[in-house]
Amino acid sequence: MAQHAYNAPPDSYVLKVVTAAVAIPLTLSTIVAAQTARPFSREWYAQFTGAYSQPVDPFRIVGNIYYVGAVNIASYLIATPAGNILIDTGTVEMHDGIVAGIERLGFKVSDVRIMLASHAHFDHVAGHALMHRRTAAQVMAIGADADALESGHDRSALGAIGWEPVPVARRLRDGDTVTLGGTTLRAVHAPGHTPGATIWLTSVDDGGRRYTVAFLTTTTPNAEVPLANPRHPRVIEDTRNTFRKLKAEKEPDIVLVGHPQAMFARTIDRMRAGERPHPLLNGTEAWTAQLATAEAAFERRVATSPP
Repeated sequence: MAQHAYNAPPDSYVLKVVTAAVAIPLTLSTIVAAQTARPFSREWYAQFTGAYSQPVDPFRIVGNIYYVGAVNIASYLIATPAGNILIDTGTVEMHDGIVAGIERLGFKVSDVRIMLASHAHFDHVAGHALMHRRTAAQVMAIGADADALESGHDRSALGAIGWEPVPVARRLRDGDTVTLGGTTLRAVHAPGHTPGATIWLTSVDDGGRRYTVAFLTTTTPNAEVPLANPRHPRVIEDTRNTFRKLKAEKEPDIVLVGHPQAMFARTIDRMRAGERPHPLLNGTEAWTAQLATAEAAFERRVATSPP
């Protein structure tokens, strides 16, 4: 579950949501209304399992990276000759849409060999167990998020609802790499939003150019939670360390996020059309500027939080 710094497009923006038989227009006013729900209320959870989880047409983003997620919860497919990697499985309600999206792109769901996660919150990993049963893919995760996946319990400062447990085949550490079919992703441990939150970095070739791509998770704990938090006692220190680490990384060309509706609103048609130069060259905005803004906001939050 994430907050991101992108400005929302105007209410007149309409995203076509594809169901089994009909395209449903979903305005952003629906999303905004859902976001006003009281945290942990039935309505608050419903925005994630309902409006955010509606399927959309899949599309190629860049190189061998494809979007197979929903309206406002991401799932990214990385296709390789040796099988495919899936980053985030979203909610249980997203499962059929992800499967359909993979197949519509011409890939086999059974070819998913590795499942990764941005962070262990229900809206990003509740579909792991379903996808694991379907594919027998290896699940990989860092530290406390690996524990969370296997236990089915949210171990972050948020402490939201859990999910069906899933076995973790490989426990990763900061800086570990995951390689399949010539594609390598590097894991950057970025605790804050969850104790095992992970940013994935890779490079892809597209149209004669090499692009660096970051799958960016949220860097700070949810706004709803206290920072003096027994669930994640080091959350302030961990979050500060995450900002220091990420600012030392080279700015990527393309940044992909876990709740991408606002980001894609400006670029989706151009990406579908294969426009080049790539319309999502957003590293300066979505990495460098976003990290600076998020860090400043977090320090203001720390300064005003009760001890």
